[in-house]
Amino acid sequence: MRKPIVGISYKTYINSIQETFKMLDQIVRLTGTEKKIEQVIFPSIGTLYPAAQVLKGSNIALGAQNISPEKNGPFTGELSIESVKEIGGRYVEIGHAERKTIFKESQEMINKKTRLTLEEGLFPFLCIGEEEQENNEDLLYNTFNFQILSALNGIHIELIKNVIIAYEPFWAIGKSFAADPEYIHKSHDIIRNVLADLYGKEISKQIRIIYGGSVSKVSTPFIINNNNVDGLFIGRFGHNPKNYNEILRIVMSIKC
Repeated sequence: MRKPIVGISYKTYINSIQETFKMLDQIVRLTGTEKKIEQVIFPSIGTLYPAAQVLKGSNIALGAQNISPEKNGPFTGELSIESVKEIGGRYVEIGHAERKTIFKESQEMINKKTRLTLEEGLFPFLCIGEEEQENNEDLLYNTFNFQILSALNGIHIELIKNVIIAYEPFWAIGKSFAADPEYIHKSHDIIRNVLADLYGKEISKQIRIIYGGSVSKVSTPFIINNNNVDGLFIGRFGHNPKNYNEILRIVMSIKC
């Protein structure tokens, strides 16, 4: 059985240390003892260390929204995975649509970051997704196949099972509503088939696939009700700790 997982990213919406501390303290009080579900919070990079202090001792893991493609060296302005590990980070978000479109990250760069994350014993949230809504299943398959294969190129197959695939269709990010549940379920089924074709059924069964893109507590029960949807990657609708808690409880009621 794949353990359900819920992640939430604050992007750079919440950059105050005091505000981050207050929010995470509330979340820890609400959900910090839950063991049936994995939780990961990706705070703004400037608040990583204080966030780590609040989450320490809870069952909520810390994630970094980005890392340098190399452990150390002449990479001005980048966040080293060495720092992430030292403060207790366990997850790294890689390949988000905004990194691709705004910062022009290539699939080669995504591959380097994914490989480094896995080799250092951390878990990548590998973001994939199509730019526009696509009803042709063959085209969707080819899109997902290219993104997954290029991101995981050259990585040992035993490490690949530690990847979390975060399906985030570009066109659904930052919108008022998530993608249609039927469309999400179809896409997750296709992603599972891609993984099986690339790495075999046994490995594919171990990889968790989660959905992200305008997730709310209203859409959560419809999205999560599918065998190939293993959790959610929440954005701004979860910035209120009470909303986050409600979304988490809905996922747990269906998946646990």
